[in-house]
Amino acid sequence: MKFHKLVIWAIALGCFPALAAAEGVVEERRAMAGDGTVTVINVAGEISISTWDQPEVKLVADLGNDQELKVSENSQGVRFEVVHVGFVNDHDEADLELLVPEGASVVAEGVSSDINIKGCKGKSLTAESVSGDVTVEAEVARADLSSVSGDVEFGGAAKRTTAESVSGDIELDGVSGEVSVTTVSGDAVMGAGLVERGQFETVSGTLQLHFAAADGGRVTVQSMSGDVVLTLPEGQSADFNAQTFSGDIESAWGEVAHESFGAGSHLKHAEGQGGAQIRVESFSGDVRIDHR
Repeated sequence: MKFHKLVIWAIALGCFPALAAAEGVVEERRAMAGDGTVTVINVAGEISISTWDQPEVKLVADLGNDQELKVSENSQGVRFEVVHVGFVNDHDEADLELLVPEGASVVAEGVSSDINIKGCKGKSLTAESVSGDVTVEAEVARADLSSVSGDVEFGGAAKRTTAESVSGDIELDGVSGEVSVTTVSGDAVMGAGLVERGQFETVSGTLQLHFAAADGGRVTVQSMSGDVVLTLPEGQSADFNAQTFSGDIESAWGEVAHESFGAGSHLKHAEGQGGAQIRVESFSGDVRIDHR
């Protein structure tokens, strides 16, 4: 997972040059295009972003000791960053509240920061945290969401979505098109529309996936020891290919075959013509393929 930059921040804080502290509440306003990009970086604390109908971005930052707010602008948008001075253990938390144009793209990054985003309708939205939760309600073309130990939650609409977590849970509602979900020990629940390309992976978490697979689409689900529950429309056309090494398979389509030697099961079944390619693999977890 692409968390290396955030983890480096978490380890290397305190290496910045000395900066003048700006403890207390700071307010900044910057004019920007309605479809520009707002970037906000906060190592510890909270990032809250909502929208308004003004052609500018407003930020209210409640800064702690030895913190400074850095603001930069270019033709693409505005960037806010909370810079910490001193040793890593001495840092206070900073709480940031932003109002951005509804059509703006958003990039929010933190380490031990909770990220809450609501109302965005821009082209893209990126929210990344290491130990904080990521909660988003938005209607965007693309959403990239990740947390290492925090939970990830998305509601709204997105045509291309990537969600990643190591030990946190993932919950997605309203996504469609291209979807990628990756967890290690966290569970993932997804309620989606029409999925054209889907990649779902876990090591020990449970995957509960509810969606319709587009004709000609491709969906791959992989698990090591976690269980998989795949729920599709009753009239779903698809070529199903499911296999486990020691887990069980239950399917509303086709007939499950069991290995002559060992505990494995497999399913191969074609339902209709021109449907999606759906492949499910699990080592020791159980697989259930059902219809609504």
